[in-house]
Amino acid sequence: MLESSSAGLPIKRIKDESIIAYFNDGILLHFNDGETIINGIDEPEGVFLIKTGFVKAFSISHDGHVNLLLIHQVGDFIPLPWALDGAHTTGLYYEAIQAVDVIKASKNKLRTALGNNSWLSQEILKQAINIVTVYTQRIQTLEFRSARGRMISELLNLSERFGEKINQHILINAPITHQDIADSINMNRETASRTLENLFDEGLVSQLNHMFVILDLPRLQQALM
Repeated sequence: MLESSSAGLPIKRIKDESIIAYFNDGILLHFNDGETIINGIDEPEGVFLIKTGFVKAFSISHDGHVNLLLIHQVGDFIPLPWALDGAHTTGLYYEAIQAVDVIKASKNKLRTALGNNSWLSQEILKQAINIVTVYTQRIQTLEFRSARGRMISELLNLSERFGEKINQHILINAPITHQDIADSINMNRETASRTLENLFDEGLVSQLNHMFVILDLPRLQQALM
């Protein structure tokens, strides 16, 4: 964990960066790819606001399988449920994806800010709703029986959250790997990669600089029906 700053991918900026400016007097921390920001055992040392990069939240099953639950981006607070209700969710880990800068603040500071700033309260509420929405989408994705159905559903969910339109294509602007997708849809990596290859061959999806690109959104949506 260092105090320098860097970013390995184009960062999707939030519309109003004042949420970062509001907490800019906190402690700036830097994490490299794969470093744990919050482990799933100890009480968090504070609330972390993501300034650059992406963070994945995941749990680990008794047999050692990783369950990817959510990918957080710039402007997100982690762990938000703990910050809002005070309960520590054991077994939930937060890990840096590539290089990440976070601003560390106390839970009390966030709670005080929420009481004094209605705009910030609305932004935090949006984040809480977004977490519920993503979890709901994940449950719906896991309801598909086929690997193909789960894969397409997950790609559509990711495009909705991280998608950036480039000509007629949609770039999923987040550093998501084959393994990440496999971990999020309860699938082994070999099956996930094979399913993706089929979508590549059909001209529905491709990759650019290790990021997924949806080549034909209407056809991909139709393939899910």
